[in-house]
Amino acid sequence: MLKKEKYSKTISFENHKLGLYDVKTFVKDWENKPRRGVKEKRCKIVRKGKNKVLEITIPKGTESDGGSFWRLNLPGGLTDATFEYDIMFGNNFNFVRGGKLPGLAGGTAPGGGSTDKNGFSARLMWRETKFEELLEITKQFREKFKQIKNFVISKESTKKRLEKFKDFYKNDLRNERIKMEWNLRNMTKGNPHNAYLVQYMYYPDKKEGYGDDQIYKYKNKKVIVKPNKWYNIKMRIKLSENPKQKDTLLARVNGKKVLERRLNLRKNKDYGINQVMFILFFGGNDETWHTKKDEKVYFKKFKIEEK
Repeated sequence: MLKKEKYSKTISFENHKLGLYDVKTFVKDWENKPRRGVKEKRCKIVRKGKNKVLEITIPKGTESDGGSFWRLNLPGGLTDATFEYDIMFGNNFNFVRGGKLPGLAGGTAPGGGSTDKNGFSARLMWRETKFEELLEITKQFREKFKQIKNFVISKESTKKRLEKFKDFYKNDLRNERIKMEWNLRNMTKGNPHNAYLVQYMYYPDKKEGYGDDQIYKYKNKKVIVKPNKWYNIKMRIKLSENPKQKDTLLARVNGKKVLERRLNLRKNKDYGINQVMFILFFGGNDETWHTKKDEKVYFKKFKIEEK
């Protein structure tokens, strides 16, 4: 019996024409239709040094609506695969609070606050350098706010008053929360041209409403990224066939191991690693994440390989 050939695909831009990344060329590369970014003319092939690369523009004042998004479907649901790409953030890049980057996914590929347990996604995310301090302050604020809300509700004697309070809480107080987070961001402002990397994970055992941060570290220090520097990202997911053993997630940046985790990425064996999820945007889900100006991100090549 002939041994099955392992899946391998490289997407390079060296033989592409300079100019807009047109839909026809895109489909040939990714074997799929673009969801966002290409038709909006945000994607171009440009020359950086000796190489032709993909340049993606993220417009000023945007979050997810200003990004680019598409998928590369992988055959058969792989159980052990690596995904590698070279990325550079553009000149004077302002990382603001954070943003999403490409990764691997399987099953329903959950994201966006989903509680779906029938899949996983392992994208990257950049975070502002003082994000954790900001998060702690906002958690304290939300806890106090929750206590106030519960107190007021307990004192309401009529259904009409309760409904009135709910409307106030849903609308006006949400806006106040956004303003508060913006002020807190200014209080803990880090270097806008530095950020650190995390593996932003959705999987059946995650605890938070949104994704879990698996922070990239080398020699116990966060992996910091800056504008105008190329970074080679390489992640590997190995799914276990033994229900008693956890799956393996590995990551390297510029050849250095920055993450190794054991996680349960699937509750059943009905799916494997079935897609590359290309995603690039700032956010977050409110104005505090918005781009301050047009920003550019560059990708040199992508490589997907079954191990």
